[in-house]
Amino acid sequence: MSVPPLQGYRKKPRAILVIALGFLVIPAALMLQTLFLTGGSWQALGAVMSSRYFLQEWWLSWSAAAAVAIVSRWSFAYLLLLSGYVLITKLGHLTSHPHLETPVSLCITAFWFSVALLLLGSSLKAPYLNPKLRWWTRPIRLSLCRHAAVSVRGTTIPVAVLNLSRGGAFVTLDESATASQAPPCRLGESVELTMDLTPGKQTPELPAQFSVRAQLVWMSKPDSPYRHGLGIRFLPLSRAQQRQLHRYLHAARQTASPAGV
Repeated sequence: MSVPPLQGYRKKPRAILVIALGFLVIPAALMLQTLFLTGGSWQALGAVMSSRYFLQEWWLSWSAAAAVAIVSRWSFAYLLLLSGYVLITKLGHLTSHPHLETPVSLCITAFWFSVALLLLGSSLKAPYLNPKLRWWTRPIRLSLCRHAAVSVRGTTIPVAVLNLSRGGAFVTLDESATASQAPPCRLGESVELTMDLTPGKQTPELPAQFSVRAQLVWMSKPDSPYRHGLGIRFLPLSRAQQRQLHRYLHAARQTASPAGV
């Protein structure tokens, strides 16, 4: 049985879209500049558009727009190299032939320089240098309240899973357990989570038992509302575990009660 892929939150930050759009309109700005300087001469515009200068500007700006929109390590490295080349070229031309520069050309140079500084020094640096941190492609996270168990150092602790995603889960000490049973975990320690992933009737395609190795990445403070809360990240899942978790999330998402309770 094939299951449609789950769609997470995929809306990219507006800043990335604005930057990509800015690069896309650079050739249009050059065309308008040509029409303005030549008094609306379409013949002059055609000559400029077929020139090596315009074709190079078109390629540089549109490839930069694609690199910004892709958002990967390689596209980021390409964008930095491209920005360095453009800035060196344009600044060199500005110092040697300042009388040939127009306001539009100066604005384009300033735009390239601003984008290079922004991507290197702002919060956009995180998803570019580490795509795993892209907040607009994180997997969906379902809220639920399902009994489970966490095993650590040979001790099994009953917990309640409050939310679940393809990458991990947030659990708290189950109400049936006492405070003395709080798992003696340390950040970075490996644990094992075992829970029932069947949203309804058990089928061969949806086995009930789900057991996965995970790593503790967050612990609540004693005065936190989420007392004995643990944030765990799943270690690499097998293909069978990926299919099982994927189908549960898809099935739970289709119901009125995502947790299946």
